[in-house]
Amino acid sequence: MRPQAGRSNSGSIGTFIVTLLMLSFLASCKNPFDKDEEDRQAQAKKGPAPISTENGQIVLTLDATTQNRLGLQITTLAATVTRAQATFPAAVLSVQDLAASRNNFVAAQAQIQKAHIAAEVARKQYTRLETLFEQDRNISEKSLQSAEATLKTNQADVRAGEQQQTLQESVARQEWGNVAAKWAMEGSPELERILDQSEVLVQMTIPSASTYGAPKAISLETPSGTTTKANLVSAFPRVDLRIQGRSFLYVAPARPGLTPGINLLAHLSVGGAMKGVIVPTAAVVWSEGKAWVYQQTAADRFTRRAVPTDIPVASGFLVTQPFSPGDKLVVQGAQTLLSEELLLHGQGGGETDVD
Repeated sequence: MRPQAGRSNSGSIGTFIVTLLMLSFLASCKNPFDKDEEDRQAQAKKGPAPISTENGQIVLTLDATTQNRLGLQITTLAATVTRAQATFPAAVLSVQDLAASRNNFVAAQAQIQKAHIAAEVARKQYTRLETLFEQDRNISEKSLQSAEATLKTNQADVRAGEQQQTLQESVARQEWGNVAAKWAMEGSPELERILDQSEVLVQMTIPSASTYGAPKAISLETPSGTTTKANLVSAFPRVDLRIQGRSFLYVAPARPGLTPGINLLAHLSVGGAMKGVIVPTAAVVWSEGKAWVYQQTAADRFTRRAVPTDIPVASGFLVTQPFSPGDKLVVQGAQTLLSEELLLHGQGGGETDVD
């Protein structure tokens, strides 16, 4: 009986070995594509890739938590009608020369008045002596000749004073233009506001290549970023050594930072009215030498799109295509999104283009 038990145990071991071999064979025959299918299923469970390329555009997929962490804020574009904006150099002027012109003109006026008075006295004296001389020569001819010389001298002083006054007016016009020169000659309230530093004079220069005229009002931007309005006075005869072009004189309310010699930027509206949407400056980021914005195309998707910047306006850029009213753009956190995109690229977190 023992030999039979031994044969039974040997048979069980053999059966077990055969079973293992069959399982191994079946495993080796498994479809080689099943592994790829498993990978795709695992990726689907993870959700979409954080960065991808669709139709040649970079798309970031960010959940609400990530958006809050990045501090994203969105604005909706609206249709608008506006004019293009140009920016030109400007500078606050010292008015010492204008004050000097006023003083010189006043001095010339005083000299003319004195000369007129002296000439009038001399004329009366000459007339009296001439009458006496003609009446039986009650005075000497020499006295009459002396009175005549005094009269002619005083009349010459009047003419010299008038010529000096005319010269002062001409110099003021050559330096400041007709309007400001008239202020100086008349001592006008406009001049008083400038001399008491409640207003400042600004030179704005339009390059020779530009055909724009000078608008009645412009916006001035200081180096610190503050802005103020300025109103046109007249054409300005001086040349800005920094740029060849046509200069214009503006007057602006005095503000901190508007000191003589400070360089400014003058922003002015040019051309006719145009329709489109305004892409805010805050939405624009720069990369690879181009301007971009991040458009929210879904609650969790942000597409980086190129934006044209050839029509600057007061608060950004006027765009007619490819953006439309209702499009949503990131206006706070756009630069952070660009950094996040570059970080994901570096980690190899993207996927291939999807058409």
